[in-house]
Amino acid sequence: MKLQNYKNLFSGLTKKIKEFDINSFLEEIKNLSIDDLKNINYKRLFYDIRNSQYLKPTIGIFSASIITILIFIPSVETVTESFKKAKKYKYESKDLLNKTSELKNKSLKFEEIKTKVTEINSSFISKEQIIFITQLLNETAKKTNVKINSFSPIVRKESSKLCKVSTFQKKSENFKSVKKKPKFQKKGLINDNYFEVTFKSDYLDIIQFLKEIQLFDVNVTPLCIEVNSQQKSTSISEKNNEYDSLIIPLSKGGKPLISQDDVDKINVTSESGNVETKLVLKIPSFNK
Repeated sequence: MKLQNYKNLFSGLTKKIKEFDINSFLEEIKNLSIDDLKNINYKRLFYDIRNSQYLKPTIGIFSASIITILIFIPSVETVTESFKKAKKYKYESKDLLNKTSELKNKSLKFEEIKTKVTEINSSFISKEQIIFITQLLNETAKKTNVKINSFSPIVRKESSKLCKVSTFQKKSENFKSVKKKPKFQKKGLINDNYFEVTFKSDYLDIIQFLKEIQLFDVNVTPLCIEVNSQQKSTSISEKNNEYDSLIIPLSKGGKPLISQDDVDKINVTSESGNVETKLVLKIPSFNK
C-alpha cells in the first residue's frame, strides 16, 4: 500500500515538473518588485511548505544526491588512481626483465671491481711487513743464481739522486734522458719506501732476477740498476784502468730501458763473467 502511495507521489511530482512553465516563472521573477516581497505571507508560505506532500520526497532526493556525491566522488578518484597505478605497473612489468638484466650486469661489474681492488690492496704491505721483503729477495736470489751482498733502506730519498746517468750513456746517441717533474710528498694511506740492493751475478742472471721479482704478489717496483763489470787483469796497466759503470733505468714493468745496440756495446767493452750490481727498489706500504 505504501509502495503504491510512493509511486503515485512520484508520478504526481513528475507530472507537476512537466507542467511547470519555466518561461512564465522567469517572467514573474523579472516583474517581481520589493513591494510584492513585503506583501508575501511568510508564515503561510512556510506552513504550506512544511505540510506539502512534496517536501519529504524532495528532501530525500536532495539528501540522497548529496550522500551519493560525497561517497562516489572519492571512489571515482580512487578508481582513477588505481587505473594509473595499474598502467604504470604494466609498463614496469614489461621493463622488469631489462632492469633485472642491468642489475645482474652491474652486480658482476661490482664484484669484478671489488676483486681487483682486493688484489691491489693485498699487494701493498704494512710497515711491519717490510722486513719480510728480504726473505722474498733471498729466495729469488737463490733461484736465479744471484748472491746478495746488502739490502739497506734509502732514508733521504728526496735529496739523493736515486738514478744517475753514466758517462757511457751520456755518449750514447740512442740514449735520451727523461726529465722528471719534481714529486712532492703526498700525505695519505700509502707511503713509498726506497731500498738499495747490491749483489753479484752474471749479467744474464740480472735480467732473470728482475723478471722474478715482478712475479711477487707484493708491489715491488725496480727503479734502476747500476752494473759494474769485474774484469780480471794481470798487468799493472790494466789494474790502473778505470771502468765506467752503466746505470740502466727501468720501465714500469721492470724491463731495462736500453737498446740492443747498447747491449752489444756492453758485450764488447766488458769481459764475460760476474758483475757487481746495485738495484734501487720502490716498495709502497700502508702507513698503518
